[in-house]
Amino acid sequence: MKTIKINFCGFWNSFNKEKNFFTKILSKHFVVEISETPDFVICSNRGKPFEYVQYDCVRLIVMGENISPDFTIFDYCIGFDYLTFGDRYFRLPYAFYNDSASPWAPSALSESEATKILSEKKHFCNFIYRHPSSHGIREKFFTTLNEYKPVVSAGSQFNNTGSKNGCSWAEKYEYVKASKFTIACDSIEYDGFVTEKIVQAFDNHSIPIYFGNKRIDDEFNTKAFIWCKTKEDFDATIERIKFVDSNDDEYIKMLCENPLKDPNSVKACYEELEKFLVNIFSQEPENAYRRVKYFAADDYERHLKNYYRIYSKTPNFVHKFLDKIKK
Repeated sequence: MKTIKINFCGFWNSFNKEKNFFTKILSKHFVVEISETPDFVICSNRGKPFEYVQYDCVRLIVMGENISPDFTIFDYCIGFDYLTFGDRYFRLPYAFYNDSASPWAPSALSESEATKILSEKKHFCNFIYRHPSSHGIREKFFTTLNEYKPVVSAGSQFNNTGSKNGCSWAEKYEYVKASKFTIACDSIEYDGFVTEKIVQAFDNHSIPIYFGNKRIDDEFNTKAFIWCKTKEDFDATIERIKFVDSNDDEYIKMLCENPLKDPNSVKACYEELEKFLVNIFSQEPENAYRRVKYFAADDYERHLKNYYRIYSKTPNFVHKFLDKIKK
C-alpha cells in the first residue's frame, strides 16, 4: 500500500494522532505515517488561531465549530454548510462525527423497552451548558420549563446542582439518561449546523428539545424529538412538551421512533466520505493542492502567518490588545 505522511493540528487535548477518525479510515487504504514534515495536514478549528498556516503542505480542515471554510487557506474541507465545490468539500454534520469512525446507527425501541426506560426516569428535564446561546431560545426554554417543573442544570450556566464548574462528560450522560427530556438546542441558528447535543440525547433515550438548524429535518426524524422551528413557535413548543410529559403513551410512541429520517443515511454518508478522503490522499502531494496561490492570496496567507507568529509568542498580549480595540 502507498505510504502517506500526515500530521494533525488544532484538535482537542485528548485527540490521539495515531488512532482517530481519520487514521482509522485512511489505514484501510494507505500506510499512515505521522510526520513532523507531512505532505498533508489535517486541521480542526478548535486550536490556536491560524495554527495550521505553519504547514505549507496540502491542508484539510474539519469544522468542529460554527465557522465556515476559508478555501483560500485550505485545499479541502469537511464542514456543515450546504456547499458544492468540486472535489474540495464534503458535508458531514458535526453531530455525526465520532473518533471511532463508526457511522451512527440508532435503532428504534420496542414498546416494552420504551416503557421500561420511562419507568426509570428520575428527572423531568436537563439543561447542561457552559455558555449562553446567540439566540437566547435555549435559556428561555430553561426558565420557562423550570417554572413548570424543576429542570436539572448541571453545567456551569444556571447551575442548580451545587457545582460551580459544571459536570464531567460522564456525569452529563448520567443526567441525560435520567431525564425524560433534554434541552438540546445548538448555540446558533444556522442552516446545516447541528452538533452532538441532539445525538447525545437520543443515545441516552431522552427526548431532545431542539432549536437551531432550520433544516434539521433533512437528517433527523421529527417524530422522535420536539422541534421549535422558529422563535415564533416557542409557546406552541412549550405546550407540546407539557402534553408529551403528561401523556405516557405519546412519550413512549416518540421513544419508539428511529431518530434518523433515513436509518441508513449516516452509513451512506460515511461511505461517500471515505471516497472523498481516498481521492485526496491517493494523489501525489503536488497534484493535491487546490488552494489559490500567488499575489493577493500569498499576501493573505503571509498576514495570517505573521499573526500566528505573534500570537504563539505573546498570546496574552494579543488577547488584551484585541479586547482593547473592541471597546
